[in-house]
Amino acid sequence: MKLADLIVRTAEAGLRLQHPDGSFPAGCNGPYGDPETPIRNTAHWAITLLAAHRLSGGEQLSAGALRAREVLMAPDARPMGATFLCRTNPDKDFANGLIGQAWVIEALATLHEALDDRRAHEVATQVFLLHPFSDARGLWRRVNVDGSHLTIDATFNHQLFFAAAGALLDPLGRSEIGALVRRFMDRTLDGNLEVRSTGRIRHASGPLRIQARIRHLLAGLRSPAEEWRKSRTLSLKEVGYHAFNLYGLARLHRFWPDHPLWRGRRFRRALRYLRSTAFQSSLRNPFGGPYNPVGFESALAIETFQGLSPLDLGSPAAWVERQLSHTFDPESGLMTQNTPDPQTLAARFYEVTRLKDVDLELRLA
Repeated sequence: MKLADLIVRTAEAGLRLQHPDGSFPAGCNGPYGDPETPIRNTAHWAITLLAAHRLSGGEQLSAGALRAREVLMAPDARPMGATFLCRTNPDKDFANGLIGQAWVIEALATLHEALDDRRAHEVATQVFLLHPFSDARGLWRRVNVDGSHLTIDATFNHQLFFAAAGALLDPLGRSEIGALVRRFMDRTLDGNLEVRSTGRIRHASGPLRIQARIRHLLAGLRSPAEEWRKSRTLSLKEVGYHAFNLYGLARLHRFWPDHPLWRGRRFRRALRYLRSTAFQSSLRNPFGGPYNPVGFESALAIETFQGLSPLDLGSPAAWVERQLSHTFDPESGLMTQNTPDPQTLAARFYEVTRLKDVDLELRLA
């Protein structure tokens, strides 16, 4: 089976999930268990439907994408006229930090590219520029659904995917958005991309400051068992998100392939981690394959960066097949197996649409 055929098949299966109002079923943010609105998964599915329509020309697919567009553009999606309402956990921001906004912005940018939808581009641009940017740190602050400014988003992959969404809005880097994304990449090279000695990308943005180091040291002295548990969880998380980070970096490379970031020592070490024994477990890591489709993410990283590593990073097709063999349900035609959040994982199939077409030896009858 060709990957292109699978994209069309999965998109057609996804149409059966679409509600009459155009939305898709909400998930629970995977292992985090946060109640989510339909906005995130509707954004993901819009990209898959557009890709499948491009491959097949099916009118139902384009109609489904247009219905999804109406959900993303409706007043209820931004109930207070600021950022998108992505989750409803009262203990967290309702925007889901930068990452929640990035997922919607990339869908609107894709709608603009596929359909010349200028209004979608305008809304995405407006929401992107709502987020204050620290030029000194090269990082964005979070903005809640009421427009209030929150702290800098401390999670590196959130910053990275927000930058990648901005690159879609300004692919030639000629506007204010392009300048911000380039500054983010400059600061990523200078230190915001932190890589452990093993090659694993740190979850936090930027170097660990001396105050934070002292706090961690004191916490370990007070409660070593609790600190060990937190350290173990962080390690699992970083393994599970490693390919997700490389996927985001691959997206930026497509727009700025000559940036010195790709020649940096930390980035090369992060690439080598794909060959590590620890990374091979990521398909079954709760933050990996059951939530972040690391098979698709690794495939794009390999497809993009193979020439930058002296090591053989593996086959993109093989990684796609590994992800599908673990999570794809042949009966439904969706990625809903071995996951605590089948609605979200099914929607995250969209990540595979950025890959080149390949032959898949896996039988998905």
